[in-house]
Amino acid sequence: MQPGVLPSQQSRATTPTITWRAGFQVISRVSCVKSMRDQFDDATYWWILDRVRATHRVLRFSDVRDGTPPSPFAILRHDVDYSPGAALRMAELEAERGIHGTYFLLLNGIYYNALEPSCAHLPAALSRLGHEVGLHYDVNFLYTFPEERWVELTRLQARVLEHLSGAPVVSIAMHQPALNGRDPLRGRTEYLNAYDERFTVDMRYLSDSARAWRDDAWTLLESGSLPPRLQLGIHPINWGPASRTRRAIFDGIHATKTHDITVAREALNHHIDRHGGVIEHEAALARLTGVTRNA
Repeated sequence: MQPGVLPSQQSRATTPTITWRAGFQVISRVSCVKSMRDQFDDATYWWILDRVRATHRVLRFSDVRDGTPPSPFAILRHDVDYSPGAALRMAELEAERGIHGTYFLLLNGIYYNALEPSCAHLPAALSRLGHEVGLHYDVNFLYTFPEERWVELTRLQARVLEHLSGAPVVSIAMHQPALNGRDPLRGRTEYLNAYDERFTVDMRYLSDSARAWRDDAWTLLESGSLPPRLQLGIHPINWGPASRTRRAIFDGIHATKTHDITVAREALNHHIDRHGGVIEHEAALARLTGVTRNA
């Protein structure tokens, strides 16, 4: 696929009308644009990044720590809400193309935990690929403590991530602001906050949150007229080799979690049945009662 050519063009049986805007080939047929807007596959993602990279430098939050660089530029941000595997896949593909962004990781959550063995390698892997690792903090964790401890606990989480990634944590981003409301840490820490006005008011913020594009966001991506300063928020779980529905994505997440819990339950029962103390206990009980039972 050539940069700037809509992926949906390749799958159409009829030839749509083509126009040129700012050096990009754009399909003017409305049905094609609508179709692409609901495509969350690799081809569409690379089209978006090619669109941005044609005119803008792609940066990490750490690249703007010491001030705002000359325009045009786009800060590429990835919130890892559900799937470390999806994040690492995207990070590897981006690095192969010379693209580096900021990956915000949770330290706690019901879908993954950065300290569990299956995930502990992720921060260092992202850092080795040239990406920045930032803290994706859950305000519900903070709310279980007095407010005067929130900054301290945020620093503690950032230090843990630093040890895991081998790189300083420069930036933070609140987890699920649409569900959790006001960001209680804006302007209260030494970290760059992805929701500071510098990154959401002084520049345009476009996001694919919940596998959806706002009307004005998609218009900017499709029109060929991008603002000089941009924050582009991409959630790795939304994207893959083939586009999936929103329900398919989240059903898949829960199916994987259910499978992991089932495997863990079976492994736990297996080890308990072979525990030395359990074997002795059940043997003594059998001698007393004459009944042998499963532990």
